[in-house]
Amino acid sequence: MDNLPAPRPVERAVHAICALTLAALLLVIWAPVVKVLDLTRADLGADGVWIGAYARRVTGVAPGGAAAIAGVRAGDVLQFDPGRDADWVLAGYRAMPAGFSASLPVRHADGSRSIVVLRPDAVEYLPTLNDRLALLARLASLVIMTLVGAVMVWARPGLMTWSLLASFVSGFPVRVYADYFLAYAAGPPPSLLSVVPPMTLSLTVAFATFALSFPRADSAWHWWKSAAGGAAFLGWVTYLTVAAHVAPFERPVIAPGPYRAWAVVTLVALLLAVAGFVRRYRRSDEQLRARLRWALLGMLVALGSFALYLVFFALPFAVSSSLSGSMLTPGNWVLAVASGILFPVSFGYAVLRERVVDVQFAMSRTLVFGAVSTLVLVFLTVVHWLLGRLIEHSGIAFGLEGLAAIGLGLVLHRASHHVNLLVDRVLFRRHHAAEDSLRRVTAALPFATEAQSIAEALVTEPVRSLELASAALFQRDSPDGPLLRVRAHGWNRDHAASLAADAFLVRYLQAEHQPLRLQDSLALPPDTPQGAALPVLAIPIVNQHVLTAVTLYGAHVNHTLPDPDEVELLHALAQASAHSYQQVKLATLTREVAALTREIAALRTANAQEKARSDRLEESLRALAQGPG
Repeated sequence: MDNLPAPRPVERAVHAICALTLAALLLVIWAPVVKVLDLTRADLGADGVWIGAYARRVTGVAPGGAAAIAGVRAGDVLQFDPGRDADWVLAGYRAMPAGFSASLPVRHADGSRSIVVLRPDAVEYLPTLNDRLALLARLASLVIMTLVGAVMVWARPGLMTWSLLASFVSGFPVRVYADYFLAYAAGPPPSLLSVVPPMTLSLTVAFATFALSFPRADSAWHWWKSAAGGAAFLGWVTYLTVAAHVAPFERPVIAPGPYRAWAVVTLVALLLAVAGFVRRYRRSDEQLRARLRWALLGMLVALGSFALYLVFFALPFAVSSSLSGSMLTPGNWVLAVASGILFPVSFGYAVLRERVVDVQFAMSRTLVFGAVSTLVLVFLTVVHWLLGRLIEHSGIAFGLEGLAAIGLGLVLHRASHHVNLLVDRVLFRRHHAAEDSLRRVTAALPFATEAQSIAEALVTEPVRSLELASAALFQRDSPDGPLLRVRAHGWNRDHAASLAADAFLVRYLQAEHQPLRLQDSLALPPDTPQGAALPVLAIPIVNQHVLTAVTLYGAHVNHTLPDPDEVELLHALAQASAHSYQQVKLATLTREVAALTREIAALRTANAQEKARSDRLEESLRALAQGPG
């Protein structure tokens, strides 16, 4: 569907380096979040509100809690010192050691002051195995999504794919990261890491940009629209960074006001994204709808799950003072399934098989196999790591670790085979059929005895098997002569009928003997077809280091470019045809020699017969000359 030219390798490399750098930086920042699996926090048994720097007014005391036992009452003000690590624990930030107790200054409601000793209760941040698994599943899904986004930027750099990557990045668990940051990394001075959550929060608006540009590789916006959009986005990032950064001892973990503003803006962006997808679908014809259906289904499920998570889980948890992260567990499962399974499967199916976005010019089956196998390996490795974490507390950890390692090895061995088989059958089934057809044609070429059969194999068969919009075969009669068009599909009489011997394309193919992607208009012959039929690939046919023919192929009928595997198939077909041309020439010479031999034999027979008649005539004349006497 994307009819833009393939990006240049240098352009793809630059964008890929930037995308991978961003992805690696974010993954390094977020990876330590798994420490919250062991986080145990201090519960004072008292509710309160922050009223200034490092002071918290108690609004309610739980009977029998640590605050009640220490004599703290409603209306008292607890005074914290950010320079004391014990006060970080009492405030519910740091992990609470076993048997912990600490003193804290208190300003009572009557104006008196005292020092109270608090022995808080321990509260596990993720108390159940289900809570831990849900967080790990969500983190694994975000790793998958980030890698998918980086690959898309590499394959088709542009506004659409960068917006897709930014949308994926915005799904990182911000409140969980804030809890990790306060528990393990934060200190009294301001830290740059405290502004990471609001910066990623701001990227949720990229959902709308992605929907407006999908499935094109770029968006043809006027410069003033792009400038206005960029300025609005920078203003939005600045607002969230200033207003929503993590500030311990002063307010809740994340300020409720900016977080609610973010929720509203995000919901608007999600609605705009859904509207953009629906609009694109309704304006498409039935054939395009069939191709878009899988991609849009996965995207709508992902957007819907994100909106559900935002309204029912993220927003209530972010503005709460809960010491436990179990409130997010159902939402983490929703995002893990939608973002880590449903969306990658549907989007990958639409991109790789239906070619809704043209990335296959840069992605071969080997790359896809490697990427999918790597994702499966990452998932199984995370499972193995989690299993090790659960086993290490048991008394038979050594034996169970050994069994787990053996089991993981067996699973990886079997999983790799089945994953490759599944990818081959589901995503590349059409490619398999085309590959088998062209391989049969290639195998039959050495037995061709007519140039017409070779032309049909080079033009008609690839067009039929690979669903190409055009193909044309140019052939020369002499080593230095022009190449004349002898067979074509998608070309008419008004298009170029020959390639000059001195044309750049001919000279390049004569020098390199390798397929050439026609990204430069200077390499194209004059008067070529346009649209999907525009030649995008030139395959040389070389016999004994001499360029004898050139085949020009257009894009697929859906405007997508041939992928590396298809180019290799066409190149193999051209190499087989070079030998076939030699066979045809030998067969032609053999037939010509046989015809000449028959002609000579016939002439000899005719000469013999003529000589016999001449001899008889001579005898008759001699007899007449002698007369009767």
